[in-house]
Amino acid sequence: MKRPRKRKTPRKKVIVAVAGSLIVLALVVSGILLYTSRPSGPPERPTRPETPAAAGPVIVGEELLIKGCLFDLGVPRDRVRFDGRTVHVSPDKTPPAEKIRRAFAELGREEGVRVAVQGPTRISLTMDGHDWDIFFEAAAPVKTRARIAVIVDDMGQDMAVARRLAAIRADLTFAVMPHEPHTADVARYLQRQGREVLLHQPMEGSGKNPGPAAIYGSTDPLEAAAILEESLELVPQAKGVNNHMGSVVTRDRQIMEALFTVLKDRGLFFIDSLTTGSSVCRETAQAVDLPFGARDVFLDNEPSAGYISGQIEDLVTVALRRGWAIGICHPHEATVETLSREIPRLAARGIEVVRVSTLVDMPDQ
Repeated sequence: MKRPRKRKTPRKKVIVAVAGSLIVLALVVSGILLYTSRPSGPPERPTRPETPAAAGPVIVGEELLIKGCLFDLGVPRDRVRFDGRTVHVSPDKTPPAEKIRRAFAELGREEGVRVAVQGPTRISLTMDGHDWDIFFEAAAPVKTRARIAVIVDDMGQDMAVARRLAAIRADLTFAVMPHEPHTADVARYLQRQGREVLLHQPMEGSGKNPGPAAIYGSTDPLEAAAILEESLELVPQAKGVNNHMGSVVTRDRQIMEALFTVLKDRGLFFIDSLTTGSSVCRETAQAVDLPFGARDVFLDNEPSAGYISGQIEDLVTVALRRGWAIGICHPHEATVETLSREIPRLAARGIEVVRVSTLVDMPDQ
């Protein structure tokens, strides 16, 4: 006898009905979403997935590496022009090809950098896949309009400042004091760097202590000559002498004549720092037939960049009017920085910086 089948309980019927309703609802929602997500226009053609854009060249970093090599060659920044990845370098004088090659050979040791010498005045670089061409083009000669000499006084106290000043691309003249901690080292170093050296002889001025080995207004002329001889022995590189302070002594004809006799015997010249308007140095030098010159402009009575720049302009103005001029300054920090910035720019204006010895005995001084 067959057993009767069990009927579904009302609870089970409810569960099945609910589940079925949920399935239908899900299908309806999916259809709506699929329909609304389609664009209204014609279907787009499938496209390739986008690839990330290649990273652009790190131009700034690469420029810095190139500028570093050019700095080692002594090329000032205003003589370098970047035109994309072509670099035009126009120094006053193109460095020898071997020197250019050596400067960029160091860069070739860096990872990802290849250096190729294309000729005596062309270097090709590849850095991280980017090609650079560097051309050395001699600057067009600028006609000389005037000449100036710049004497840096009070040298001998510091070797570091001597190195910084000697690195300036101009023929500065340096006056070294006889009894400073680095007198001998500074004088030798400057001579090796091809710079003209003077003895900066201390003399009595307007009340301030002129320092060791000074000549005073009360000094006997023969004793003054002996003091000068001793000072010259301490700075044998000196091609001439100028006075440190000296507003008292340079008014004394007898003392100056004794000093100038020593200089004439040694084949030297004298530059009057002109610390007083009552100086007798010019007439005395003419009397003993001594090569002579005098200062036109003090550049750094006020040791600030703005003042020094203005005084350099005054010196240039004198030179343009007369054809030449002599300036005097000191190894202050502001002076070193301003000379480093301003002096190399003068060549482009037709102002030639020369050794002071080339301006002695100039007419109309």
